[in-house]
Amino acid sequence: MKYLTFTIIFVLLGLLHSFAQTTEKGRIQGILMDETTGETLVGVHIVIEETQTGTVTDSNGKFVIENLPKGKYTLILTFIGYAKKRIENLELAVNQTLKVGQIKLSEEAFSLNQVTVTPGSFSIMGTKIASRQTLASKDIKNMSWAEDITRAVARLPGVSSSDYSSKFTVRGGEADEVLITLDGMELYEPFHQRDYSGGLFSIVDIETIEGIELMTGGFSADYGNRLSGVFNMQTKKIKDDEKHTSVGLSVMNARVYTDGTFADNKGSYIFSARRGMLDAVFKILGETESVPTFYDAMAKVSYQLGDKHNLSAYVLQSGDKTKIRDIAEENFDKNDTKYSNTYAWLALNSYHTPHLFSRTLLYSGLVKHDRNGSFFKYEPTDKGTFTLTDKRDYSLFGVKQDWNWQISNNLLLKSGFEAKQIKADYNYFRELHEIRVNSNQELFDYDKITEIELHPSGQQIGIYLTSRFKVLPKLIAETGLRFDYTSYSNDQNVSPRISLAYAFGKNTFLRGAWGYYYQSQFINNLDVNNGITDFNTAELAKHYVLSFEHLFNNGINFRAEAYYKDLSNISPQWQNMRDHLEIFPEARNDNARIIYNGSASKGIELFLKYDKGEKISWWLSYALAKAEDDIKDIEFDGLLTKVTGKVPRLNDQRHTVYADVNYRLNKKWHFNLSWQYYKGWPRTDYTYDYKILPNGQYHFYQIHKEFNGTLYPAYHRMDLRINRHFKTPKNKNITAFLHLVNVYNRENLKKFDLDVTDDEGNLTLNNEGNYVPFEDNKYWFGFLPVIGASWAF
Repeated sequence: MKYLTFTIIFVLLGLLHSFAQTTEKGRIQGILMDETTGETLVGVHIVIEETQTGTVTDSNGKFVIENLPKGKYTLILTFIGYAKKRIENLELAVNQTLKVGQIKLSEEAFSLNQVTVTPGSFSIMGTKIASRQTLASKDIKNMSWAEDITRAVARLPGVSSSDYSSKFTVRGGEADEVLITLDGMELYEPFHQRDYSGGLFSIVDIETIEGIELMTGGFSADYGNRLSGVFNMQTKKIKDDEKHTSVGLSVMNARVYTDGTFADNKGSYIFSARRGMLDAVFKILGETESVPTFYDAMAKVSYQLGDKHNLSAYVLQSGDKTKIRDIAEENFDKNDTKYSNTYAWLALNSYHTPHLFSRTLLYSGLVKHDRNGSFFKYEPTDKGTFTLTDKRDYSLFGVKQDWNWQISNNLLLKSGFEAKQIKADYNYFRELHEIRVNSNQELFDYDKITEIELHPSGQQIGIYLTSRFKVLPKLIAETGLRFDYTSYSNDQNVSPRISLAYAFGKNTFLRGAWGYYYQSQFINNLDVNNGITDFNTAELAKHYVLSFEHLFNNGINFRAEAYYKDLSNISPQWQNMRDHLEIFPEARNDNARIIYNGSASKGIELFLKYDKGEKISWWLSYALAKAEDDIKDIEFDGLLTKVTGKVPRLNDQRHTVYADVNYRLNKKWHFNLSWQYYKGWPRTDYTYDYKILPNGQYHFYQIHKEFNGTLYPAYHRMDLRINRHFKTPKNKNITAFLHLVNVYNRENLKKFDLDVTDDEGNLTLNNEGNYVPFEDNKYWFGFLPVIGASWAF
């Protein structure tokens, strides 16, 4: 309650101050026309550069921007098929209606590079014109979890994640099926605190990012070795004679960022460093059982080598540690994990002619993974000991080159190759001794020692060629062919792909795609945890995608997409039936090996966005989806109702809704209200039975019901974020935010969990000696206030 009281006071004071300043405002109005035909233009975006607010022209080509204080303004006008235009030095007086009259835009020949042929493509931030941006910079920086760029994409249809995880999945796939790149460099483990649902935060600071391209299916032959999607990040381009520095602090992290130019603007630099604050927060709250720490740093230096070449050097480093201590009088559970990522690369961008461009990368990387754990337990449900040492390193170096050649307005060719040498080192030891039950309901002593040392190495080579061309004046096709070779798994795969885009008009598009998408097993992803020492052959996904997009005259962008993804040659996987997010899955007695005939996911996705640059904007996404495994067999020597045939995948999320509303009261205040809902994921229910050991002790064992046969309850949550921007006398900007997670404190079930003792430690047996289930469930975020501030100068 005290947090809500504080919020109300915080908001009311700001609103009173702001409303006191809303009098004596002026307006700017005008009309947009085609320079050649004189026709009025509908749906042109007009943005005021100084405030980043604006509007779009109505059905008569007219626009009005109201509630502007006295001052000097610049208008930026953008429209598909027309040259961008700036109108500068507009002087607005108090209470004035400034009429700029007729503004004429000239048509420009579009480049095939600017056409989006691939369905399932989302432009986030970046420099595209406003009507073609799915989420703009101002949206990202003011929404829930604005500090983490990868969390923002969870709002888009076809994407799903959890409260704890920044890692996301696409259309029922796995998280590692998404290719993540930074300025062309592939990032292999780009998340902090991977022990928490796969990763709490991205290792890339949002302050370094200018634009993102997300592709959720049907992507072109440029991209290989991924089954489901692509997430491309581009760093900022620093303008001449500009320099920016900012520092920030929140309960999540402390950070510093700076950029600028040197050598008469021939060179530029970016530097970012962050240090997690969760360990300090946990200590303040008295939480000492789990102590997570992390950091990351990135540096980029670019230099212009003449008129045609630009060379950039990058370094990205991140590290994580987690220490867990659960020590009781007779039991202990100790976990220590450490992870690190180091990437260094050179990128040469060459503009050989106005129509011929190439990018060359020379890179290296090192990913380190260190897990150590042990326990001793003598409890009603667990009796045994466990010791684990798991150290693995993954190193790589390689070269990559892409060529882009627009031969004419009707033909664009793209080609490229990548070759890399990779090596992994595994040093794995596990010793487990405990009491288990077999499928005949007999208790036995389970003793397992696994010791594996491996040093696999090999090469990966990828080559592609694509052509984009006009079939008809309004129909554009892109065809591509890709070849991928992986030596250590002996994969030699050819991937044909094709996409089509038809423009009914400047604001209406139909897109479709089909293609083969192979993914070879990563060299550092051998399942040595379960004694596997051989690599599997590549998995295959066939994509079928159809998309329709229309931009209405009132500023609403509508998009509908249907997809079908057919997966085959799926490698057997181990799944913990009661807790698939366990840090040490090999220590659990519910680990089953799943053998597949295949898998499939299909769905229909809708996306609506309204943003004319005015005070209120919103977006809404809905997905009706189905992801199923076709199970051939389940290997598990325990008590389980096994099933074969069609079974929901763990990532099956049948109905999903995301809704955001933004209210920009003025330049100082920004409010974001977001709501999300999804149908619960599948789980395997269980109960307990028991036997009495020779020493008179009870031993309870799990009886698992139908595999993935039950759904978790539906999940929903509302967040509120309030941003307040201050400008100091010396032109420095301070931004403070208050983020209220789960405003109505919904209990969303994270893990269905049963215990055999109650809160007082008594066995839950009735008078007849039968077990009575006692639920000890785990939940996602409850009501949680998060505060932070940044200072930019």
